[in-house]
Amino acid sequence: MAAPAQVPDWMRPQGLPEHRMPSAQALQRLQAGNVRHRQQRAGNAPPPGDATPAGYPFAVVLGCLEPGAVGEHLFAEKPGAIEVVRNAGPSLGTDAMAAVEYAALVQNVGVVLVLAHQGCGVLAAAAAARAAGDLPLPGLLGPWVPLAAAGTRLGDPAVGHVRALRWALRRADSLLGLTRSGRLKIAAGVLDPVTGAIEFLPDEPDEVEDDSTSTRVNVVTYGS
Repeated sequence: MAAPAQVPDWMRPQGLPEHRMPSAQALQRLQAGNVRHRQQRAGNAPPPGDATPAGYPFAVVLGCLEPGAVGEHLFAEKPGAIEVVRNAGPSLGTDAMAAVEYAALVQNVGVVLVLAHQGCGVLAAAAAARAAGDLPLPGLLGPWVPLAAAGTRLGDPAVGHVRALRWALRRADSLLGLTRSGRLKIAAGVLDPVTGAIEFLPDEPDEVEDDSTSTRVNVVTYGS
């Protein structure tokens, strides 16, 4: 079994507990928080009474930059308990991957949730750009396209996309020791922006697209 990647002790924030929250407990806390959020929206649960910031995060959520696509409020948690990384898709470019690694290796979070949302315009645009072939795009949009369209041809685009990203994170060399030992859980979910409900996908092996015409999920550039 691969040993967890190590970071120097001086990188760790002061006061950080030595042991991370068990990964199964961290995922259950996210799930229960989303149920509480939906109950609060429906007026069936009181709003949180303690707004004192959490001492440290227990989870990181990788989500899309579109309005309403992700946020701490979806989990009815205290400020600082959940860290949210937002980018287009979401996707696993260099900055996003570094943020996930920092949360997992330095801050000892117990779960990484990859969260897409139904009706995502970013996924639709990325899939359309990939279908257009070698049409040149400005800036970094060209190499971004296959990252943001990963898995979108596996049935439901949002479901396929988060499964592809979960597959890549589970196999990232930097996280492999933690994921294989069960100390870190990589989870996937799809948000319904209308109701605020998150469908947490079953914890099972993921499919990936076998696409010889674009960047495949399992190449080094995906998580680099």
